[in-house]
Formats: sequence, structure tokens, C-alpha cells
Amino acid sequence: MLLSTVGNAVHPALLKDHPLWLIGADPRARWVLLVADRVSFWPMYTLAVVRRLLSDPLFFLLGHLYGDRAVRWAERRFDSGTGVIKLVERIFQRAAPVLVFLFPGPLVCVMAGATGMSIPWFAALNIIGTMTTVFALYEFAGLVRGPINAVNDFYSHNVKWLTIVTIVITVLWFLNQFRKGKSEVQSLVNLEEELEGDPQDAS
Repeated sequence: MLLSTVGNAVHPALLKDHPLWLIGADPRARWVLLVADRVSFWPMYTLAVVRRLLSDPLFFLLGHLYGDRAVRWAERRFDSGTGVIKLVERIFQRAAPVLVFLFPGPLVCVMAGATGMSIPWFAALNIIGTMTTVFALYEFAGLVRGPINAVNDFYSHNVKWLTIVTIVITVLWFLNQFRKGKSEVQSLVNLEEELEGDPQDAS
């Protein structure tokens, strides 16, 4: 998570001079789209898939070991007040495999572990889904090459001030998260506190 935050903060500079570093730091869809036409396919594809998969098993294990308590922690950690968390939970109850395949974020992975999804089934859905998503993003980038090139040109011609702006925005966001008790360090401290207690309560 911290690596993603840093990558997002300096993404204009990385996008211009080190596109693969940007994918290694923060492999979200928009950066994959912008980088796809600027680097070789296999290095980008491999790095994006591996980087996206890196934390998913840890969140799954968290849910598997601590059950509902891990889900409640994930809700508090990732809730932005938009109601998306509750929507994801409702959809998960009806279509858990679909969410793990298409949208294996932290909350979905925690819920997969907490609800008893088998490890082989989770791994298959997670890996194949991530590989499919990254490949689809690469193909889509080829279909909208014109707009993507225009965005890349804008970044290239304005890289200095854009980098300054994104760093300032990221710092302000981090301070706001810290004020709300949702920074990385605070979340880890809260996680340890919330998961302590009788292990029987975790299931």
C-alpha cells in the first residue's frame, strides 16, 4: 500500500521516464493503459500481474484466520463513506467467485477467506482473473491509442508541475488519513488490537 502511494505521488515523472517502475509501484488500471503502448508487452504484463497478486494472499489469509473481525477491520480501513463497501458485501453474498475473478481488492480477498472459500479455488480465480484483466487492459489500450497518446503527451510536456501537484495532493491526503486514524501505521496498530482476543470469536 505504501509503495502504491509513493508511486501515485510521483507518477508523472515515472510515466515519462520510467514507465515500468510506475507499474511496479502502482499497477492500477489507468497506469497500465497509459504504459501499455510505451513498453514491451511481456515485461509490463508480468510485472503488472505479479504486482497485483502480491498482497491478495495476505488479505485472504487474514480473513481465513480471523473471520468477521478481519472483515470489520477491512470495512473501517477502506470505507470512504460512499456506500461502496456495503454494496460489495451484498454482491459478494450472491456472486463471490465473480468478484474474486474481476475485482480482487483487499476487502474482497478478506471476505473470501472469512467465508471459507477454499484456497485452490481462490488461487485459481485470483490468478486467472488478474491475468485476464491485465491482458484486457492491454488490448483496450490498443483500441484507444489516440486518446492515450494525447494524455501521455500532456504528461510529457508538463511533467515538472504535475509531479509537484501530485506530491502535494498525496501529502494532504496522507495527513487527512492520519487525522482520521486510517494511515498505514495506524491501521496496522488497529488491526493488531482488533484481532486480539479469543480465537473462537474469529470464525
